[in-house]
Amino acid sequence: MQTEIKPINEVCSEVTVVIEAEKVDEAYKKYFNKKAQELEIPGFRKGKAPKNMIEKLHGADIKEDFEIKFAIDSLYQVLRENNLNFLATPQLKSLDWIQGSDMKLTVILEHIPDLTLDLLENLEVPFKPQTLEDAVNQFLSDLRWKQRTIQDVDTVEENTTLQCRLYFTWKGEDYNYSVNIYSEELENLPALKELVSKKIGDKVSLSLPIETLKQFIDDDTIDFEDETQMDVTIEIDAITKLIIPEIDDEFAKDMDFENLEEMKAKIGEELKAQVEHSNYEAQNNAIINALFKKKPFKIPPMTLKSIIDDYAASLHIDENHPLYNYYVNEAANYLVRYLIVDSLREKIHIEVSEDMINEFIEHRAILSNSSVAGYKEKNEDYIKSDNFIRDAQDYFLLRKIAETCTFIEPTGETEYPAYEIAPYEPEEEEEQDNQDKPEEQEEPSEKNVRKEEQ
Repeated sequence: MQTEIKPINEVCSEVTVVIEAEKVDEAYKKYFNKKAQELEIPGFRKGKAPKNMIEKLHGADIKEDFEIKFAIDSLYQVLRENNLNFLATPQLKSLDWIQGSDMKLTVILEHIPDLTLDLLENLEVPFKPQTLEDAVNQFLSDLRWKQRTIQDVDTVEENTTLQCRLYFTWKGEDYNYSVNIYSEELENLPALKELVSKKIGDKVSLSLPIETLKQFIDDDTIDFEDETQMDVTIEIDAITKLIIPEIDDEFAKDMDFENLEEMKAKIGEELKAQVEHSNYEAQNNAIINALFKKKPFKIPPMTLKSIIDDYAASLHIDENHPLYNYYVNEAANYLVRYLIVDSLREKIHIEVSEDMINEFIEHRAILSNSSVAGYKEKNEDYIKSDNFIRDAQDYFLLRKIAETCTFIEPTGETEYPAYEIAPYEPEEEEEQDNQDKPEEQEEPSEKNVRKEEQ
């Protein structure tokens, strides 16, 4: 077999394999005879039909099945012999074969980018750690929200929610619906301003845009035709208000503390370890982002699509879902991390000891706000898996890098670097005929023009 490997970019290569005609024909003859023995054709015992009849009835299908199977087997043999690792299943670009001729197949192969260790020299990593004070304030803010209450009130304000009956008449027919009008709608929809200062039992007549009315009644059976406004009557049945407590000494006393200062100190003691270990994880992520910015590479598209498809299937969403693009970005972030760490793992060997395993379990338990025993019980299968050992290796690998790099204050908002999807097709080099051009004249090649456009 003849093999040609042509790099497309840092993560994609085009692999062309040519297999000698004699070898292909011999394999096809064996495959055809085997399939012929399995076929049942009316008027003949199984496997006893004449070859020319089998060729006529099933030849095309047998040939197509053979081409795919033989091509896959040959490709994986080439990949093993050339020690070519790959990510997603190789994409078949072309497969050409006529009996009596060589078989030629071309595939697009996605692989891990080659990151050299010199990238780690003098590595500066923008990183802003979370402070204990920030963590305490966030905890208090979350606790404040959990302590919210809903109170009945008598008068409509912009920060209240209404339970109402909504009435209107359309084409001689009366309609009425139970609707909720929330504080955001009272604040943002001008047509509802007339409800402010009204009381329970009041009836208010006003005109609503049809689109707003449709949102309230959620009834697709009514055809409003070209109507843009509708006169409606709203009768107020109940008014409620969201009460969120202030974070002060009274709030602390309700939580059984002497004052807010004592409460913050106690929360800080409990959060100290979690903040420390969260910063370890954040540093690891910052290292990956810094390495990517130092040597960016294109995202392997087939592998990315495979991850996105898995996300979509597990979450039962498609590309029309409002969160689809968010999960695309999450998949890209995950893939970049995987590719960088996997490349580093091949160059920096980390042997995970029993003590390191216990340290990693404690780390994960702290992050999940759990005891070590509780974490072990809840994640027993994961701890016994190869994935856990790999995750531990990756964690300590990045912690080792963290000891040698310099963490610097970010110049702006910390964010993921911009990603670019790798193209499948390699750029073709075209010869230029310069015979009729003056020697001193230089014109950009088509290849360079395409590069600039991209």
